[in-house]
Amino acid sequence: MGLADRYRLLLVDLDGVVWRGSRLLRENIEWLQRAREKGASIVFVSNNSTRSRRVYSERLTEIMGFNVAVNDIVTSGYAVARWIREQEGPSRTLALGEEGLVEELLAQGHIVLSAADGGRCPVDYVVVGLDRNLTYSRLKAAHTAVRRCGAKLVAANDDASMPAEKGDVPGAGAILAALERSTGTRALFVAGKPNPYMYRLVLEERGVEPGEALAIGDRCDTDIEAARRLGIDSVLVLTGVAGERGDRCSATYRVETLSRLPL
Repeated sequence: MGLADRYRLLLVDLDGVVWRGSRLLRENIEWLQRAREKGASIVFVSNNSTRSRRVYSERLTEIMGFNVAVNDIVTSGYAVARWIREQEGPSRTLALGEEGLVEELLAQGHIVLSAADGGRCPVDYVVVGLDRNLTYSRLKAAHTAVRRCGAKLVAANDDASMPAEKGDVPGAGAILAALERSTGTRALFVAGKPNPYMYRLVLEERGVEPGEALAIGDRCDTDIEAARRLGIDSVLVLTGVAGERGDRCSATYRVETLSRLPL
């Protein structure tokens, strides 16, 4: 029995699976295309908050050669924005992140304050994501919002690093660590993997049981660990971080590329 017959739903990471930096991982993409042709549903689940689901939808539709709707994508930016709404409804937020995170916060009905407003209470949440344009003044505004306004500190993800075309680069976790250290406050919630929150959202919305899903990722500490916590079978594909570092973990399958997996 091939994997497309065994699993109804594929939960697929992006960085290190579909692409590595600006380079597309063609063998993995072609395998995913064949899996879809055989009837598997695919939802892309990414810790990267820099792009919105809308932007990813446009890019993935072009890359994959089939329509990838917004609802076929879950990012950590969307997940943390949704979690805040579930907790307290529309909230006043200060974001350390890029356009994708801001767009998802606004889409969930939140107010997104500028750094200039960071010290003007009330601020309900400081939301941390990857921010490649981070400045000291913005970090200071977030620090002030937590210390002076009592804002709750949450994060899209806490990846210490993320894969790039050559090696890796600092991730959102590096920014979160700086803010946790300066404020003396631990993040109340981190939406991204290894928290299985994003996987759980997809399973609940699709009516799929954990035993009917397969998670595909390139990192032991995020993708595979999130799957383990939720009781989902997993594939560690060595086209990203684990392959470069030589990491090993208890994934159900471990392959050089997805093309090695029978469909």
